[in-house]
Amino acid sequence: MSPTAAVHQDSGLVVLSTGDVRIPVHPQSGAARAPLRADQTYQAPTGTADLREAVAGRVAAAGGQVDPTQVLVAPGARLAIYAVLATLLNDGGEVLLPTPYWASYPELVKRSGGSIVALPAQVGDGRIDLDTLEAHRTPRTRVLVVNSPRNPDGAVTPAEDLAAATAWAERHGITVLCDEVYRGVACTADPAPSILDVLPHLPDHCVVVDGLSKSHALAGLRAGWAITAGGLTRRVAAVASHLLGGTSTAVQSIAADILRDGEAIQAGIGKVLADQLVLARRRLAELPGVSCPEPGGGIFLFPNLTGWLADHAPEQARRDLTGWLRDKHRITVVDGAAFGAPGHIRLSFALPAEQLDEGLTRLGSALADATACQKG
Repeated sequence: MSPTAAVHQDSGLVVLSTGDVRIPVHPQSGAARAPLRADQTYQAPTGTADLREAVAGRVAAAGGQVDPTQVLVAPGARLAIYAVLATLLNDGGEVLLPTPYWASYPELVKRSGGSIVALPAQVGDGRIDLDTLEAHRTPRTRVLVVNSPRNPDGAVTPAEDLAAATAWAERHGITVLCDEVYRGVACTADPAPSILDVLPHLPDHCVVVDGLSKSHALAGLRAGWAITAGGLTRRVAAVASHLLGGTSTAVQSIAADILRDGEAIQAGIGKVLADQLVLARRRLAELPGVSCPEPGGGIFLFPNLTGWLADHAPEQARRDLTGWLRDKHRITVVDGAAFGAPGHIRLSFALPAEQLDEGLTRLGSALADATACQKG
């Protein structure tokens, strides 16, 4: 059975809307890990010493420097982010969030007691403008989120902007939350700069979040972490002990092994994704009224369909683009409005080749056919 059929045999849909890496690099089956005596007791809510050391080792291999005690392990990067936000927003407060942004950030901020302040930015451009930050800063500003490479458009923040934004935040008592979960997806020549590259030590007002979901195609493992410094480390750990309790010992054991031995997996994923990115961008460039910035990293493309919607789209597509693509053309993508960028769609290229090819074919046919009908 083909990859497309295996995933979509019940619905007939071709799904380009996934947020995880679907490249088949791991074994389809294997012996289950039996429970060990070490699994039967509660572990430290910050994580096992083994995994924390492996995370610190990964940072060191990339040229950074953190102590294992600065690492907080969580059941996925999402919950690591939640623990940090819950710590920093416990008196309310605002989070500066460049647009477009990951669709879960507003909900995580709200459930942490805060509110978002969306910063106007250019799709495909990860630059941080200090004048924009200053114009939106208030006495209630607590956090600046820097997601690089960014979900949904793959935009990368340059090293000089990271340094400038970090210095600006320090002057104003603001924490910079660096979401780097897509940084390890090696589909481009150079990884996105990290604050751990820019500065010799992680400042007390900075947090780095990462995990294995994207870089090693292990979203289902639910293994993520936050790296903090100074007094914030203790505060986040205290919140995590109540909010998270801890992460599965078995998951942490697997994650530590992967971090030490998973370079071949990461490289293999990157090679496939690099080829599929070229294919997907070429196919999108052929579509009428569509433009798409080249991502600097990550697993998504974020084409702009506003021209097609204005000049060629049928009324049903103008009212509900993603619903029209799903119901009429049997393809799923994510509406850019969920990321603060209406008129765009997000699609993944981290898919089996047959699935990606069929999805792009259907998308192209949908737009071309509607364009032809309008002209007719």
